[in-house]
Amino acid sequence: MYFSGREKTILSLMLEYPNGITLDELQSQLQISRRTLYREIASIEKTIQTLDIQIIKPRGAGYRIVGESDNLDKLRQQLSQKQEEIFADNVKRQSAIVCSLLLQDEEVTIESLAIDFRVSIGTIVSDLQTIELSLQDYQLSLLRLKGRGIKIDGQEKAKRQILGNLIFNGVSEYDFYHYLDTLEEHTLNRPSQHFFLDLLSADSLYLAKKSFYQLPQNILKNATDNQLQRVLILLALSIDRMRSNHWLNLTEGQSPRTDSIQLANQLMVKVAQHLQCSIPSQEVNLFAYQLEGINYKQPQNIFLDAYDVELSYKIKEFIRFVSQDSGYDFRKDEQLFNDLMAHMSAAIKRVANTLNVAPNPLLMKVTEKYQWITKAVEAQLKNVFSQYRFSFDEIGYIVIHFATSLERYPISKDLSVLVICSSGIGTARILESRIRKYLPEFKKVQIGKISQMSQINYKDYDLILATIFLPGFTLPYKVISPLLLEDEISEIRSQLYQLKPAQTVTMTEVTPINMESRQITELSFQEVYETMRVANQLLSSFDLKKVQSQATIEATLAQIITELTGTIVNDAAEVTQRVIDRYLIAPIGIPQTNMALFHCADEEVKEPLFAIYELDQTFSIPSMDRKGISLQRILLMLAPEPMPESQKALLGKISSSIIESDLNTEIYMTGSKEKIYELLSTLFVNEVRKK
Repeated sequence: MYFSGREKTILSLMLEYPNGITLDELQSQLQISRRTLYREIASIEKTIQTLDIQIIKPRGAGYRIVGESDNLDKLRQQLSQKQEEIFADNVKRQSAIVCSLLLQDEEVTIESLAIDFRVSIGTIVSDLQTIELSLQDYQLSLLRLKGRGIKIDGQEKAKRQILGNLIFNGVSEYDFYHYLDTLEEHTLNRPSQHFFLDLLSADSLYLAKKSFYQLPQNILKNATDNQLQRVLILLALSIDRMRSNHWLNLTEGQSPRTDSIQLANQLMVKVAQHLQCSIPSQEVNLFAYQLEGINYKQPQNIFLDAYDVELSYKIKEFIRFVSQDSGYDFRKDEQLFNDLMAHMSAAIKRVANTLNVAPNPLLMKVTEKYQWITKAVEAQLKNVFSQYRFSFDEIGYIVIHFATSLERYPISKDLSVLVICSSGIGTARILESRIRKYLPEFKKVQIGKISQMSQINYKDYDLILATIFLPGFTLPYKVISPLLLEDEISEIRSQLYQLKPAQTVTMTEVTPINMESRQITELSFQEVYETMRVANQLLSSFDLKKVQSQATIEATLAQIITELTGTIVNDAAEVTQRVIDRYLIAPIGIPQTNMALFHCADEEVKEPLFAIYELDQTFSIPSMDRKGISLQRILLMLAPEPMPESQKALLGKISSSIIESDLNTEIYMTGSKEKIYELLSTLFVNEVRKK
């Protein structure tokens, strides 16, 4: 079992004075307040129950520790054992000091901290100087009260934020889940023997566990272990703080998503039933905001209210810029876009609530292997998501998404390699055979002799390899062994995507690899026919019309949609209001263009529609990058509610194509009806082929 330095001192004094030690004597030895001493003794009583030992205080006498002599000997042995020195590390010790101070309502003396953490007073003074600077980032201050001690002052939200981070960073996933698995109603009096875990009460952590595990499993199926660990810690911490009457202020609310609030309410209802009290809305809202650090399955349908149009634009731009920097075109991988939408939606919430910690060794290996992707990702995160500061681990997870895309879509096999070989013809053939077998991306493998180097046209080759050093040779080349070893194969493969810096490498259109792990759905003839029918209907109703602008954008939309009454919509007024409501939710202007995609799904829409309306006067409207545009082309997309899958797929294809490439954007922005019709036709044909 684990005892803090202060607990060890109290127990040692009680064992040293079997007839009892007074409260005043304990206070004098420990330099702490009576309230703190009472709390320490209560904590010790819980811990030593498993040894059948008690602390008693007869009337008019001091504190005594009583129990069978064998049990008291076991306790002495526990106290003499060398416990894990987690405080030898400066960062961990300083984190532990911050946690201890945040959980105290009263001032704490430097002397008592020195006893608790088994270091000198000078070390504590030095630690406090470092701590004071780091607290400023959270708008917390370290108060030094003369003759009384020190304490941390600030808003409750900031205290919980830093406490949750420090506890999370102080506990490994294995230790956390191992302890969580042992928590049952009859084991709640057993400490975890881990300093940071024991900062949470066992019953609060058990309540958090029970509340989460009673949720439908599909809600959290996309959450990783460490994401779930974080929110379990945050919920347990919130329960502890509410129990001790440390409530959030009304002004400390957030603006989380509706689905996050719904999930937070489900959890807080269970907590309220257990605590037998009502949970204020600011508590629900803060926890809902913290839940957004979990990778939910983000809605990929642009017509859903929860779909984040602004984020989708940023993700598209991010992928485009990473493609430009890396020399590999990731833009055709729809799965990458969907995965990044889910990941980044949670990541930008986590960024604001996490502390920098030591890098994950596994992620370090990933970023080293894909240095060229990592470099592009780091640069473009600063460019596209400039208001956020991403940790090394968060960058590593984002790199993994791009690396996974490479596995799905390998480089097209049209590369050529020249091997300058000084060995005999037999060795040269072995080398050629190994390249063709282990590096099939090279369609052309040419063996060149040293004596023929002056006659070779090196521009014909994407990569030059040599079995010997070539002094004076000015072009880049890689030296390999005549047998092409495994580590050399790995190094060459990692460079394949950078071999053509002058042009962006495009992903091959062949079937993605790992077919065995991919679930293939057999579509019936009727499903394919329905997709073709909807595609034909969308093309038939597509139009590019010039319209006269009204006084406002709302009036202009009303005029456009009214003309669709009877063919596309039933109630034009309701559909118009729905389109305007969607427009007011978030900016829809496409940056650096003259157009915006107005859209809605509604029961009053009879048939899906995509059409473009060119205005004779422009309107200034917000854009997705918050800079604003002059609107001249209204891209209008309407769909029935509920929406069949065939319509959802084709309309989604149109919306994603608008900013899929610079060429597409230019066509939608300035193209004629015929040109845009041709683009839509190509999109639909590709979608049908894919099915």
